[in-house]
Amino acid sequence: MRRKALASSTALAAFAAALVPSEPALAQQQDQPPDYRDEGSASQPSMPEIIVTAQRKSQSIYEVPLAVQALGQSALKDLRIDDVNSLATAVPGLSVAPAYSGVPIFTLRGIGFNTVNITATSTVGIYQDELAYPYPSMAGGPIFDLERVEVLKGPQGTLYGRNTTAGLIDFITAKPQLDTFAGRIQGEFGNYQTYNLEGMVNLPLGDVAALRVSGRWENSDKGWQVDQLRGDRLGEKDRLAGRVSLLFEPGSDFSAYASLSGWRDRSDTQAGQAISLNLTNRLSLGSPSFGPGDANVPGLLDYLENYQPSRARDAGFNTTEQLGQTIGLAPGIGAPRADSDFLSAQLRLTWSPNERLRIISISGYNDFSRKDVVDFSGAPFEIIATRYDAAIKSFQQEVRAEVDGDGFDWTIGGYFAHDTMHENTVFLIGENSSVRYLRLATLGLLADPVANAVFNTSGFTAADVVNAFRAGGGRSRGKAETMSAFMNGEVELGARLKLSGGMRLGIDKTELDGCSTEVNGNYLPIVNTTARAIIFSTYGVIAPEVIKGGCTTYDPVTNTDHEVHSQLSQNNFSGRLALQYEPSDDSLLFASVARGIKSGNIPIVPANRAVQFTPASQEKLTAYELGARLGLWGHRAQINVTGFYYDYTDKQFSSYVPDPTFGALQRLVNIPRSRAWGIDGEIVLQPIPELSLNWNATYLDTRVKDYTGANAAGIPTDFSGSDFSFAPKFSTSGTAVLTVPLSSTIDFRTTLNGSYQSKTHSDFGEDPLFAIKDYFLLNGSIGIQGSDGSWSLSLWGRNITNTYYWTSVVDNQNLNVRYAGMPRTYGMTLSYGF
Repeated sequence: MRRKALASSTALAAFAAALVPSEPALAQQQDQPPDYRDEGSASQPSMPEIIVTAQRKSQSIYEVPLAVQALGQSALKDLRIDDVNSLATAVPGLSVAPAYSGVPIFTLRGIGFNTVNITATSTVGIYQDELAYPYPSMAGGPIFDLERVEVLKGPQGTLYGRNTTAGLIDFITAKPQLDTFAGRIQGEFGNYQTYNLEGMVNLPLGDVAALRVSGRWENSDKGWQVDQLRGDRLGEKDRLAGRVSLLFEPGSDFSAYASLSGWRDRSDTQAGQAISLNLTNRLSLGSPSFGPGDANVPGLLDYLENYQPSRARDAGFNTTEQLGQTIGLAPGIGAPRADSDFLSAQLRLTWSPNERLRIISISGYNDFSRKDVVDFSGAPFEIIATRYDAAIKSFQQEVRAEVDGDGFDWTIGGYFAHDTMHENTVFLIGENSSVRYLRLATLGLLADPVANAVFNTSGFTAADVVNAFRAGGGRSRGKAETMSAFMNGEVELGARLKLSGGMRLGIDKTELDGCSTEVNGNYLPIVNTTARAIIFSTYGVIAPEVIKGGCTTYDPVTNTDHEVHSQLSQNNFSGRLALQYEPSDDSLLFASVARGIKSGNIPIVPANRAVQFTPASQEKLTAYELGARLGLWGHRAQINVTGFYYDYTDKQFSSYVPDPTFGALQRLVNIPRSRAWGIDGEIVLQPIPELSLNWNATYLDTRVKDYTGANAAGIPTDFSGSDFSFAPKFSTSGTAVLTVPLSSTIDFRTTLNGSYQSKTHSDFGEDPLFAIKDYFLLNGSIGIQGSDGSWSLSLWGRNITNTYYWTSVVDNQNLNVRYAGMPRTYGMTLSYGF
């Protein structure tokens, strides 16, 4: 308890009047190494014991019979983990990659969901203090003032109301302390004109309550991306986050915890790096029949030949003036900049009528809005840029009872969530090859007297077509509900043998109304001429005309363009059973089988055809695991190994459907059968009190067993035998931390971290241009600090070797585009606490 109180009391200091950024609580005792731990084992005197809540109760990480990696305050500080992207470099098997819409794609042990939708849930559950952030973009803010981060690998659900197939990440915030007045303020200064401020204050309110205020403000006034043609910069950062939390404990039998946290982002959005024509353009370029590949904007092929990216900074994007101007009937969309806000409120009530029973209620509300403009052309042409107008409101309520018995304990609870959402877009595609191809086709149709008479019933002229189809859009609105009952228990079968298990019964309901839309009449010269001719040649009917501002999603069943209503309601059952055995005080062995369910999803895409709104049904993953945790060398060494096998059914995947207009269009599919297996390993060493060494690694082998679909050109393709996307076979991270006393009051501290991941793909691997090459990143810091943890000064660097690497490759319907990771960043951090 003393160590915990010290860590909490040494947190960060306040920022006057506003919610200013904070940093992890003050350092732990200096004779203890930082909390680099993963899937622990028996308790050990030489290494600090990490208390986690992976099983929704406080227990040593060494006693948890599942694969969990926990990063404590010191680890988060030493590794400079200030967002979810940097978290991925410290957790092997975890990937965070951007979709072209800017939505983060979380993948854990190869299990992910590559959707571009802001309103789609992830296979990896994101939580803060056990409150779900069900949509990935909600995790887009800065990480600050945390007690620890827990990453649970494998299916979850028997202890959490929302179910997942891959696992979950729980951000545990630093809580108010009743008996401690403390604070910390921290400044960071680095390249790209970076200046960040973080702070915290903990204020006791009498003997029964305490208030904690913390925040982080991130700024970078010099963009790290440079347009290769013009030299313009992009990548300035402006993010602000804050949290206010209140703890009230009037007695030993009751406590109330309330928090209000949020962030806002006004940074530049990331631009891509064009590397090639996409598959449709490559196949049609120079083919006997004229196609989109022959209609590329002048200068694009020369750009691809002469400006291949070779550094992280290399990028291609339009000017703000180009994206903001109105051309013909098509309005502009503005500068490529984020305009996102997130607010989350939580109330947690705990009643303990006796020492063995706890009743816990968690109420939560999340409000997310996004009005970002993203240019993912990858080149300085108007290939595609989008303005998003999305909002999600999510209410959650959970009630559970926890019982501690003699030789057993169990938890039973219920969960309800109601989400409302809308996701609207306006996109500019004026120089996209598909649009230029349709303009030429339309001019040809107008020149044909028969075709013009049949399909051009509104009398459009060639002048109307020149700038037509520049701006398009989409609109959708919907709601989702999740209801579940769950239970989990553990019973002692002997002095060293325990059996644990649980189950979850759930109901997931989703409804969506949506369509692609015409914008201000600029679509009509083409959708009411050439598009109708294509429909006639495909389906043998003449479609009615689209009205100004109307839907452009064609349904061949009704021969109309209309808003599509989709709904999905599915029941599911998941569970887990685990056996754990402690052959000695220093070791733990366990075996488990678990089933996870990810609810079905209704896509929101620019839908040329109604079939694109077809829902993907829920997916199911059954996981088998064997694990061992061994403490060695008088508890100065720890070895953790977990092997796993996944049987995967109906994997959700964003794929393609053939289309007579564009060649291929996006839609969600279910892949009938897949599998994955692998090994997680960790070695922790503390050869001397001043030095700690940590190494984690994941080996992963994934395979699609049975799936025939369409590739990016709409060509039927058998994907059986393909690897999963974002699933490198090998990933690893190693960290060394050295703390040496220089005097009775000053310590020297240095950290070195390296991470590596082998090659992978953004798709199923049939196109080598979607490959993500292997890469190694080196990070480190060096500095001095007060022996009592009251102050510190450090110099740090991330990606010290300035490695050029990328985390994703996407198809924007004209080009294949990379998204690069950050180049070398470096700076200085000064912090002071009291």
